[in-house]
Amino acid sequence: MYNMSLDIFGYKLSIEFFILLGIIYLILACHTFCGCCNVEGFTGANTNNGQSSPFSLTKNSHINTSSWGNGSLIVNPGKPLPKSVKQILSRPSQPVPLPKGEMLMFANTPFKAECCPNAYSTSTGCACMTTNQYNYLVTRGGNNVPYSEY
Repeated sequence: MYNMSLDIFGYKLSIEFFILLGIIYLILACHTFCGCCNVEGFTGANTNNGQSSPFSLTKNSHINTSSWGNGSLIVNPGKPLPKSVKQILSRPSQPVPLPKGEMLMFANTPFKAECCPNAYSTSTGCACMTTNQYNYLVTRGGNNVPYSEY
């Protein structure tokens, strides 16, 4: 029986090994390049409670973002509070610190586009945080001290 082997870097490898290696390479290459081909076309993920729509490069619909974001948050002494500051102060209070056993900081916090910009957001908008929630997070739950030897 004829036994063919190749000597590569001091290792003797049989021709069957290279054939098997080539077959594995072809399988991986086909799955990589052909796996993302879709005859039906691209459709956005079915997130946001089924509100997603198919993606189209030709559809030029602009989203009105003028209502997104807060207005001026500057408070001047002796002048009335701006409307956006009044809206933040009138938000329903949230439990801070969290009740025992509760792990979700934003369990009862609504998420809306009108509350943007904010560091915390979901697909429905930004967290409409209260000032108590914001201060609690900024001070890391009372664990943020101005000076520490560490």
